Amino acid sequence: MSFVHLPKLTWRHLTTLTLALVGGWAFHLLHLPLAWMLGAMCATMLAALLELPVVARTRPMRPPFAAILGVTLGATFRPSALPQGQSLAVLLIAITVSTLLCGFAGYQYLRRIAKFDPITAYFAAMPAGLQEMALQGGQAGGDERRIALIHACRVSLLVLVVPLTYGLIYHIDSQKTPLMTRTASDIASGDWLWLAALIVVGWGVARKLDMPNAPMIGPLLLSASVHLLGWTEASPPHILIVIAQVVIGSALGSNFVETRWAVLWQSLRHGLVLVPILCGVCLSVAIVAASLVGQSFGVVFLTLAPGGTTEMSLIALALHADVALVVSSQLIRILLVNLGATSLFRLRQTRRGSS
Repeated sequence: MSFVHLPKLTWRHLTTLTLALVGGWAFHLLHLPLAWMLGAMCATMLAALLELPVVARTRPMRPPFAAILGVTLGATFRPSALPQGQSLAVLLIAITVSTLLCGFAGYQYLRRIAKFDPITAYFAAMPAGLQEMALQGGQAGGDERRIALIHACRVSLLVLVVPLTYGLIYHIDSQKTPLMTRTASDIASGDWLWLAALIVVGWGVARKLDMPNAPMIGPLLLSASVHLLGWTEASPPHILIVIAQVVIGSALGSNFVETRWAVLWQSLRHGLVLVPILCGVCLSVAIVAASLVGQSFGVVFLTLAPGGTTEMSLIALALHADVALVVSSQLIRILLVNLGATSLFRLRQTRRGSS
């Protein structure tokens, strides 16, 4: 695949992945929800914060493994799993309202309290992907590094808190998820071809269309489509899902490599305030929407939660939630922000310039 550009592996990358694997294994032994990703994230984050010289950023290694997770999440789609009629309309309204309120509340905090400049505050407040918002914010004249750190703190804190909270409340064993029990020997040769085609074609088309998070969203949408049509029931084996979670977790944790403590503490401090604000907004909307949608409050909150699409979808998979509903809702949220954030910013700047 010519569009796959893996970084040159160094011994630091290998030690980082080893630390991530050990962390994931430790959390797995403790039967914690989303053990492999959460453990990998915590281990690499701790090593990064301690400034150990054996840690390197593994985010450039993320795309192929995000593609594996995209196909996995797409395999959960069935016609009966998607909301219809009134439930769909209510959910779309809830996603739109919570996204707008999260962006507004986040901006007000970062601008008024944290004293960020307007551009940095705007793009750091948007509940979307780290890479997309940091890039767009940097191009608009904001502090790209600060935007990236705020988003990294937001996603990391949500990934840490949400699955542990759900695990304590619902007593769920994430290792018993059906998709986490398939072995490589359970998959027919024809299904392996399906999986490879879904990754290559989905990723390639998404990249051509310049989709946000193309490595994950492209294979996810294509996988969802063929599973909804009933063309295949193929999904990756357990071992590939585990490896993908370890790499994704290490990428989250290693975001903090080579970050000065003063800058990191400022971002983490604001993240500790910002995340409860965003969760409060989503909790409020979820309480109202849950009864109207006909879903449990816990599932509706996951559809609105302002974490990364990949991370929130994996949490849904680990917690036996309605994965197709959570994935589709998170995709709508991300598309809303990515399509609307820059347009709204430009409109705002134009009006200011003309006044």
